[in-house]
Formats: sequence, C-alpha cells, structure tokens
Amino acid sequence: MKNSTLFLICMAFLATIVALASFASAECASCMKEGDWSQSASNFIEGKPTSDVPAEFGPKVVRKTESQFEKNAQSPTAGLILKSITASPALVDSASAVKITAVFALNGSEQADNETEIQLTSTASIKDSTGKEVEKLNLIKASGNEYSKDWIANVPAGIYSVDIAASSLEGAENFNDVLQIEVVGSGNATEAAPAA
Repeated sequence: MKNSTLFLICMAFLATIVALASFASAECASCMKEGDWSQSASNFIEGKPTSDVPAEFGPKVVRKTESQFEKNAQSPTAGLILKSITASPALVDSASAVKITAVFALNGSEQADNETEIQLTSTASIKDSTGKEVEKLNLIKASGNEYSKDWIANVPAGIYSVDIAASSLEGAENFNDVLQIEVVGSGNATEAAPAA
C-alpha cells in the first residue's frame, strides 16, 4: 500500500514537471531581433572579406534601440512652483514671533490643475540687509501643500528677506527674495504690513 501511494505521488510530481516544462520557453526575445545571418555565412564560405567594423548583435543592440527608460525620458518632468508665501505679521517687534507660510504646487503637469498633495521638504533662509543668513527654518507641513514655521525675530531692527528651498520626488527649486519681513524695536509694531 505504501509503495503504491509513493508511486502515485512520484507520477503526479513528474506529470506536474512535464506540464510546467511544456510552457517554459528558452528563447531570448532580444536574440530574435538579431537579423538574418545567411548573407554573412555565405560571404564567409566564399571567402569574401567583411567589414573591419565588427557587427553588433544580441541584447546590446536591442538596448541601444529600445531603452527600458524610454517612457520616463519622454514624459515631461513637473517642476515645483511657489504659489504663495506670507509672513504674519510682516511688521514685527524684535524678539516676537512671525509665522512664515509657503504654499507649493506642481507646474507643467496635469497634477497642477488637480492640486495633488505633494510630499516635500522645505526650508526658509532668513537673511539680513547684507545678505548674511541669520536663521534657517525647516518648514513643517500644515495642511495640503501648505508648509509653515514660526520665526522668533531675535535680531536687530531692519528689513529681512526670505529665500525658500523645496525638494520632492518631482524636483527641487530655490526661490530667492520671495518675502520681506520688517523687524522694528520693541513695542513699535502697531500694524501688520502686507507681505511683499
């Protein structure tokens, strides 16, 4: 009884192997595109010289003509755009907080119209009137494509400019001098000026 069960299991295993082998193919898809070698063979038999340049054949020729990255190369890449940037308030007392908010979108793609949410990292570089960086902030995602962070203006009175850098899978962009924040002496900021 044990021998007949073992025999049936072996036969089932062999039948499965034969069935799977019938579907297997050892043909190389790129080798099928090599071309007709009959002319080259007859020239060799007749002793006719061939070109000094070796003939290219096989997968290497196919890779030159059909790149697997062809689709990616043809599709235009979408770039990041800065839709808006604000400072609230834009006129601030020294040592007070200013909220810097930037809203991003994709440019040059269908996604820009749909307002698709973008995953990115963004920094705000705050510079004084001489162009020296006084602080760098990592903006944090607030909602959708809006990123913001508070800046404590522990700086002397003056006008400060903001540069924004953003990067995502869609690309990276730098936006220079996109915002100005005026820092005044303590207690002098009576009204918030509109963002530049």
